[in-house]
Amino acid sequence: MELSQLVHRPARTQHTLPAAPWVPLVPCAAAAAVLFGMGVAGGLEGSFLLVVPISVACLGLLLALRSWAERDRIRAEADAWIARGYENRASRYGWRIEELTSHGERKLLGRSVRRIVPELAAGRRPGASPLNRFALRPFRSELIALADRLDDLERPVSAAGILGVHRLLTEPGSVLYSRPSVDTPRDIGAELGAILDGLEVCR
Repeated sequence: MELSQLVHRPARTQHTLPAAPWVPLVPCAAAAAVLFGMGVAGGLEGSFLLVVPISVACLGLLLALRSWAERDRIRAEADAWIARGYENRASRYGWRIEELTSHGERKLLGRSVRRIVPELAAGRRPGASPLNRFALRPFRSELIALADRLDDLERPVSAAGILGVHRLLTEPGSVLYSRPSVDTPRDIGAELGAILDGLEVCR
């Protein structure tokens, strides 16, 4: 085993996501409701009635926001490792690989890619879509092939390949949206083909 692999390979300690954001919010909301009820029963009025329940509810909201941010941070960390080729489902990021390659995720991405195709029709009126329709029009078959591959749930896909589809759909610099100049031409067909090939699982 090369030294670089020993240095850069993530430890096998299993990482998990923090609790879903609603988990800390629910008990705080319940506690706020109980405190409000107790205040009403005790005859409190005005700010004396509201200050403690609102404070507890705000605490729950703060904890939920922190949990949300932490989940995003850990997912981004996992995605960075997966993009570098670490796709062992028994690794610390196995949970993220399962998320990315789940049937639900594949169907969602497949629908998103498939929705692009009608937008490229020659008679389609210009609209607010950021798609580079003119450049993409000759490559509708490649987009259909990508959507079909995502929808073929009998064939496994790589998590790194799914990340490639994410980048295609979301990054402003992807071939879907960028307007390359004469000085910086792009081979759209080759880039879409590489994304499709990236979905194949390396044995």
